[in-house]
Amino acid sequence: MMERLLKNNTIVKVFAFFLAMMLWVYVTGDALRANIPEITRTFRNVPLSWLNLDERLEIMNIPVGIDVVLNGRADLINEITPENIRASVSLEGLSEGQHRIFPTAEVPRGVRVLSFVPQQVAVTLEEVESPQKPIVLEITGSPADGFVMGEPQILPGAVFVRGPRSLLARVEQARATVDVDGADGDRVLMVPVQAVDAAGQVINNLVVNPEMVEILIPFSKPQKTVPIRVPLSGEPAAGYVVRQVTITPATVTLEGAEEDLAIISEAVTEPANIANATENIILELSLSQPAGGVSSLFAGKVQVEIVIQQQ
Repeated sequence: MMERLLKNNTIVKVFAFFLAMMLWVYVTGDALRANIPEITRTFRNVPLSWLNLDERLEIMNIPVGIDVVLNGRADLINEITPENIRASVSLEGLSEGQHRIFPTAEVPRGVRVLSFVPQQVAVTLEEVESPQKPIVLEITGSPADGFVMGEPQILPGAVFVRGPRSLLARVEQARATVDVDGADGDRVLMVPVQAVDAAGQVINNLVVNPEMVEILIPFSKPQKTVPIRVPLSGEPAAGYVVRQVTITPATVTLEGAEEDLAIISEAVTEPANIANATENIILELSLSQPAGGVSSLFAGKVQVEIVIQQQ
């Protein structure tokens, strides 16, 4: 089929015409582009990035942007924006201290970099440290009426604070803040930890690891610990007396309203019968129900040993 098309004189002429047109457009375009004048233009506040920073160092000071002077054909220069220019400085091999570095820039093809303003970039580097800090818990708010807060537990109890020495010197504590307003039961919370100064202000540009800690805060009604008493029923046999009463546990914790707890001074078991006893008695006794809305946190039996001896 291709052979037949090539033998067709009309098709060959048309093809030759379009080929000639394309060649003319290309040559003419080059001639036109060659006549476009070159210009020089300054692009101000081009974003400045950095490369190859040692992980043991932190940048304390570096310009945010830099002026870049470009030269090239006017049509290319006029299409460029600061976002098309990738200005950067390499920090490879640098140590702690102040440095002056020559910047570089990547620009579109056909354009060249003439200079930078300033010609050198001032950079300050500082060594990074990572000391461990215990967590200080800050409690805000108040629990619901009739509830008191127990001892909070923090997991983990300390964090690592990473940053340059000059900032770490300002760190007073690693603080976690918990709001307990209206709490009427135990709370388990994941709370962020912040590095703060002596005035309680958060110090930025530091890394806290871990950044979140788990905090358990128990809440309960008011509690009171009182001794346990075992009332004795009856008398030992003639010639025998009670020498000692051992109670395990010796105390019990009660829970209830403060006004109800205030009038309770002891917890009492059911009576122990010692009528006509001539030898030691070992018993398991239940606690009597406290008065009012008070309840006992001990649900087991009280172990009682009563020593009976002859007079």
